[in-house]
Amino acid sequence: MLDMLRRLHVATIRGIKMNTATPTRPEFHGTIDRLREIRPRIAASLERLDLPEGGPHQQTFARLLQELDSFSASSRHDVQAAVLANMFEVVARGDAEDYAETALLSQTWGKRVAQVQNEFEDQLGIAPNRPYTTAAVLRLARGEHIRGVLTDAGHTDADAERIAAECGKVALRLLLEGVDGANPVPLPDSPELLRLIVEKRGVSVWRALLANIAANPFGPEARQLTDLAHEAELPPVALVVEACTRAYRKRIEVAERLEVSREIRRLVAISGCSQRRFAAHIGTSASRLSTYVNGLVTPSATLMVRIRWAAAELTPSMAERSRLAS
Repeated sequence: MLDMLRRLHVATIRGIKMNTATPTRPEFHGTIDRLREIRPRIAASLERLDLPEGGPHQQTFARLLQELDSFSASSRHDVQAAVLANMFEVVARGDAEDYAETALLSQTWGKRVAQVQNEFEDQLGIAPNRPYTTAAVLRLARGEHIRGVLTDAGHTDADAERIAAECGKVALRLLLEGVDGANPVPLPDSPELLRLIVEKRGVSVWRALLANIAANPFGPEARQLTDLAHEAELPPVALVVEACTRAYRKRIEVAERLEVSREIRRLVAISGCSQRRFAAHIGTSASRLSTYVNGLVTPSATLMVRIRWAAAELTPSMAERSRLAS
């Protein structure tokens, strides 16, 4: 789905290229040595990086090491350290080990991976367009490239496909993390403007566009943005918009199911009946009513009307409550 996103921000990728060897700068040695004591695997992986002297990434790498050095040996910090190091390595190097590690982190920690990366770039404050998250999204979205890197390194086709698919999930989560439905920007009014935004802007602007969908994924904005992407001859963008729309619709549907289940629990409670008796009154089984109460199944609209009617009929009146209480 996200295979072709690599075309969307070529300038970002070119601007953050690095070589691969060992970061030998003396000021890094102490931190790497301390890191090696509590997280030797991460230290060994970082030691394979080579950051050009005076390059634009020295400062960020130093900030990353500073952050890693501040972490305790706790399991919570283990997750943060692994994610931050891996995201930096994906951008800086992008070899088979890096992509396999991303897939493992995603399978283990799910959405937490995107949250950790987003929080770190919040702290960095490098640039409003979040260049490292932008670069990570684009690199992890290159499914075809990732599969090739993995098979060249000896992975089976099936394994390469699985890892690439998991990396694509991380790319989408990174893109959606931090989208604020309360602060959308106006949709572009022409295919040319959309292409400019896609090719010259970063994650922050992309998220602001997607905020239109987050605010109402059932509204017309999703279709408008998809159609605009097709007019701009950007089918990958259309696919991403469709994926985002599905994701936001799913979130709302989950919230709606929970709201319905809370309302059913309330109605059963005010009726003063057991779930078994209430279920019999609406013509269903206690086990079936339990699935509604726990949000596992959503009742039909007609059954919801019947549940409300039953609750009203069964709920004792104020006079009845006073009599029972006396």
